[in-house]
Amino acid sequence: MLLWLLLSLLISLAFISRAVLSAEQEFDMLGERLSEQLNQKLLVNQTILDSYAAFSMLDAQHAGEQELLFVQQMAERYPQLVSLERIERVRAPDVPSWHRTMQASLGSDFHLHAYTGQGQAALSTLPVQAEYYPVVSILPMNPTVRPLLGTELSVDGRFRQALQDAQHFGRTAMSAAFTLREGYRGHLLIQPLNTSNVLLHGKLADRFVALVMRTDYLRPANTALPEGLSLSLRARGPASQDLEPYLTMPGRQHGWLDTLGFPRLRLERAIGNESQPLLLQLDWQLGWYLLSGFERSVILWQSLLLLVLLGVGLRFYCGQLTKQQRRENHLFHLANHDRLTGLANRNLFYDRLQHAILRLKRSDRRLAVLFLDLDRFKPVNDRYGHAVGDKVLQLIAARILAVMRNEDTVARLGGDEFVLLMEDVESNREADRVVERLKHAIQQPYEVDGHTVLLGVSIGTAYYPEDGMLIEELLDVADRKMYGDKSPAIERH
Repeated sequence: MLLWLLLSLLISLAFISRAVLSAEQEFDMLGERLSEQLNQKLLVNQTILDSYAAFSMLDAQHAGEQELLFVQQMAERYPQLVSLERIERVRAPDVPSWHRTMQASLGSDFHLHAYTGQGQAALSTLPVQAEYYPVVSILPMNPTVRPLLGTELSVDGRFRQALQDAQHFGRTAMSAAFTLREGYRGHLLIQPLNTSNVLLHGKLADRFVALVMRTDYLRPANTALPEGLSLSLRARGPASQDLEPYLTMPGRQHGWLDTLGFPRLRLERAIGNESQPLLLQLDWQLGWYLLSGFERSVILWQSLLLLVLLGVGLRFYCGQLTKQQRRENHLFHLANHDRLTGLANRNLFYDRLQHAILRLKRSDRRLAVLFLDLDRFKPVNDRYGHAVGDKVLQLIAARILAVMRNEDTVARLGGDEFVLLMEDVESNREADRVVERLKHAIQQPYEVDGHTVLLGVSIGTAYYPEDGMLIEELLDVADRKMYGDKSPAIERH
């Protein structure tokens, strides 16, 4: 009986160890993937604010039509953007004259007040202090945010530290999270306008720009969190424990029986830089739910058989492990490659493009994304059948591979659409030459089963970082350019 219990325990531990090892690998990969995603999002936020700061220094006094158009384009391109604001430093003796000037410009309802949430009355009485930091411009403007004009930020602890850091260090600073008037959570990025007078004479900045954004934009995109995993994103620094997290995603809680014998995995990673210092925290309590129903039944079945057939049970167990490993390897290959052509599929292409973008951030190199769509391919299937069409696609894949470099990535998205990744592109002419060679190769006749097939191809090219900094942006630009390339061809035929 003791031997049976010991062997049964060993079998259970084998399944648990395998599940834990797999979970640890998944946990590390998830931490890396989330860190890359968050760093990319923080970089985009900084780029938005830098662009607006540069624009504001060109037009420091007036929010004209060009500025409104600029903000509208930013808001359409980046859904996390709530508003772009301007902030001024006003000394206490200058408040009366400044106040009259602002009322003449923005209306008699403008007044200096503390931040108010949705449904709260504006506080006109402020503590006496040497300087004030009111909001003097908000774009895009709407009735919901108009009452925020004149909001004095330094009296609110959630904004005070960010203002002090921005002014003291002369760089972007990030505020604590707070509830926006629209009802959802958000935070501020504040940046001083470092004019030549500020930089050369060491004076304090008088003007600032701020980016108000939705905090839920930091949620993982296209990444499913494992069952039971909790995620927290909070400020990084000595006083961060007293601040509310920017983002929390609690995982499902399990009872002690469900987690008996399983460890808890914890991970902390520093995200961002000194302007946006964040700490990513992951907590995952592993449990029996990691094992499939099949695996649990195998444990029970083998434990019972060990009483009379120990050797057969162990042999079966080893066979199951080998079979499972082969199946996982096969599924991994199927999940990352196109079955018909053997090219990379969408998942593998996205992964390689994401890693290429991260590498290029540390250099001045560029990359190109080519979107290919075959012309007149549908009539091939209709006239000769799908078997001939499939063979044509295989020949096209071979011709594309013959044109491209070994280090380039060629993927089939589905149907007659292909997408190519060219890294370390020196100039647009290099990509243009590849496009010409591709068109020449693909438009040559195909001899398949006694049929001669002639096809055309439309190709659109997008460049990083000129056409976008995110994967979706690059693909959208390449797709639009492909349709621009297709239109003349359609008119000719």
